[in-house]
Amino acid sequence: MPESQFSASREAADAALARQSVLQSGVSVPQTGQECPPINNMGENYEGEHIRVGRRILTTLCKAKAHKNLAFFDWLSVTVHETSFHRTGSGSLISTDEFIFEASRVCESIFGFGVTDHRQKVMNFYNDSWELGEGFGFICFGGQRETLQIVVSGLGCMNAAQGWEKRFYDFLTKTAIRPVITRCDLAHDDMQGAYLSVDWAEKRWAERGFNSTKGGRLVNIERVGNWHAPTGAGRTLTVGTRKAGKFCRFYEKGKQLGDESSLWCRAEVEFKSCDRLIPFDILLEPSAYFAGAYPCFSEFFYHASAQKVELKKRTAEITIESATAVLKHQFGKYISFFRQFYGDADLLERASSDNRDAVPKRMQPVLAGMGKAKQYFHEIFIPKIINIEKDFVPVIDVRRASNNVKAYFAASRG
Repeated sequence: MPESQFSASREAADAALARQSVLQSGVSVPQTGQECPPINNMGENYEGEHIRVGRRILTTLCKAKAHKNLAFFDWLSVTVHETSFHRTGSGSLISTDEFIFEASRVCESIFGFGVTDHRQKVMNFYNDSWELGEGFGFICFGGQRETLQIVVSGLGCMNAAQGWEKRFYDFLTKTAIRPVITRCDLAHDDMQGAYLSVDWAEKRWAERGFNSTKGGRLVNIERVGNWHAPTGAGRTLTVGTRKAGKFCRFYEKGKQLGDESSLWCRAEVEFKSCDRLIPFDILLEPSAYFAGAYPCFSEFFYHASAQKVELKKRTAEITIESATAVLKHQFGKYISFFRQFYGDADLLERASSDNRDAVPKRMQPVLAGMGKAKQYFHEIFIPKIINIEKDFVPVIDVRRASNNVKAYFAASRG
């Protein structure tokens, strides 16, 4: 099959999967979307197909040819029906602990990390939430139409096992029931500031480089930080409104981390399902969807973003240097004096935390992913399958396991 036909077939299949996901939610979707005639003043279509879903009109996302490493994931949120985990487990699941056990196991098989802590907090309108890995994301469950939400943070995307995108795509398209991508953030880094900056973004906004249609009023823009007399703390420019299904931000990433002289700039595009239908193949082609977000992005279509190793290395360098500078500025005089008074060895012993394993919150992202720090929920206890009609003993075992898990987490929190 020619490459062009294969690409068209795959796009058609992905569109069908997206529509099927919406159909499974109980709404009516036309078989073919309406043509979207509006174009921007560059003569290219940056407005997706409009699909009616009940009383709502959702817009599909646009793609454009770009460097395969143009963008990377910085946040991902997905909901699936709880019965999805009946398929991945060894039988029917009943209790909350059973669903979380299985969701933890599935997440480890996809991302390389599972549930490590029970937060016992309401989150995203769900009754309860659990932490994934070392601050790598969350699982939310309870009270939302029998769905379970998987949230992978930017730190989680950075530390996920290689190939997680394809594994997650397979899970959503082949196993999950009623899967919906509710939020997806894509990012691009210019670490040298060679072609990307907040000033560049503001200039392109004035030239209507963020308008997807020809004519019309300029999209909303906001500036954060000291733009008239920059202090080195960093500036941010946002395009669009946060409540909309597409929102963009540019910010001085290096300065945010603490390097006042850094030219590192990051561009992020946030897609949400409130008025967008986010296709599953965004997991396979994030760069294409990032490139298709705005007309002005065509200026760096073929620039590769900094890769994971480079990002983690530079982030660690800036964070450590910044933390050392803060320590010196706030306590340098005390340290100089007490070195003479106590000596280096005695001073370190006296000034160090009593908890030798303690890690400052600011340094935790630097150490994240360097080995497994905690045991995963599904590794502590394996719940037995409950068959109410045949055996009541497993119910007692699961309840005991549940109490033991709660005791474990209570002890781990001190």
